[in-house]
Amino acid sequence: MALDPATLKIIAKAAASAATDERARRVILIACLVPFIALLLVLASPFAIFFASIGGGTADATVSIGDTMNSLKVEFAQKLQSEQDDSAADEIRLIVMGSEDNSLIDNTSDVLAVFSTKYNANDEDAQQMVILDDKQVENLKKVYWDMNRLYSEYESKSETITYTTVDDEGNAIPETKTITRVIKTIYVDCLSAEEMAMGYGFSEKQNIILQEMKKSGLGLLAISNEKMFLSQEEIETIKSYIPIGVTIKGDRIVEIAKSLEGKVHYFWGGKSAAVGWDSRWGTNMEVTSLGSPTTGTFRPFGLDCSGFISWVFTNMGLPIETIGHGTTAQWNASTSIQMSEVKSGDLAFLAAPGTRKVNHIGIVVGKYDDGQILVIHCSSGANNVTISTAESIGFLYYRRPAVLIN
Repeated sequence: MALDPATLKIIAKAAASAATDERARRVILIACLVPFIALLLVLASPFAIFFASIGGGTADATVSIGDTMNSLKVEFAQKLQSEQDDSAADEIRLIVMGSEDNSLIDNTSDVLAVFSTKYNANDEDAQQMVILDDKQVENLKKVYWDMNRLYSEYESKSETITYTTVDDEGNAIPETKTITRVIKTIYVDCLSAEEMAMGYGFSEKQNIILQEMKKSGLGLLAISNEKMFLSQEEIETIKSYIPIGVTIKGDRIVEIAKSLEGKVHYFWGGKSAAVGWDSRWGTNMEVTSLGSPTTGTFRPFGLDCSGFISWVFTNMGLPIETIGHGTTAQWNASTSIQMSEVKSGDLAFLAAPGTRKVNHIGIVVGKYDDGQILVIHCSSGANNVTISTAESIGFLYYRRPAVLIN
């Protein structure tokens, strides 16, 4: 990608302002590990958004992208609070689509990746992403609101109740009355990069660039409180729950995981503490966990992705405290490792907790001779426990369970 004088000038300005921005310093520290020409190419590419600034009213005034995104998140929180303060409703329910525990999702890194891909990786009017002008900031805000949606619906429920009154002569008189309650359900839908790419009609080239941006891991720089590594104390605390005499080996974890391959359906919110086969599996049951398009439907009971992991650890003879329920707990019961370090029994994650809806997790089975990583997971797409390449699913993060750390 050619660098015109205007872009070079903007890059110089960004480098000067970076010293006052913590996230920018972190990215530049990484970038300085590569040759300078590669750094320039990065700064002229969509990746520049992860340490960009916003041009101010004077030549030297800039605002960080982080500050701008935080302002948008505050505005979103205020809109949500306004919806929740609705005095017209007797009861208010909140449903966060795609969230395992109904907690809010911070899709900042996906927003930045989509925005940068949309406006930099195109053939007509590619824009630099180092320092954004007012128009680009407005475009960024539009992408944010396209990807973070609030909508609500009202439902009236009437109930007839019977009660007793006493007349002037002391006689009990049964009476009935109808009470109508208004229930408001608020839906929060924080779209993933892939969903928005489809909505925007990204080209094949843009989709490839978008996936490369996600694979780079730079998006985590947009998340301020992500826990990547366990301390030695945390590791020892988790390992203290291992029963005396129980030996944990990665190959054994894989063996137990494979025992369900092709046998158990995917079921949103599906969990099981059964040792061995759960007699409920395959029986039609209602999906009661919130946040899924399948909620309220009936389908064969099974496991969701994190429920599969919990079942495997339970059948290793381990208490739930060693791995937890849900992808967030399982992330926090493991520590980050490089792709080159991956072994059987390690965990593969689609995203960091709370950064995208419908996160996904699996167990590393092994590797092909060409280095491709194989993962067993309970897949909604396959509607079953299946083995796939990590690349085909989009797994980006690898973590070693504390119980496997020597």
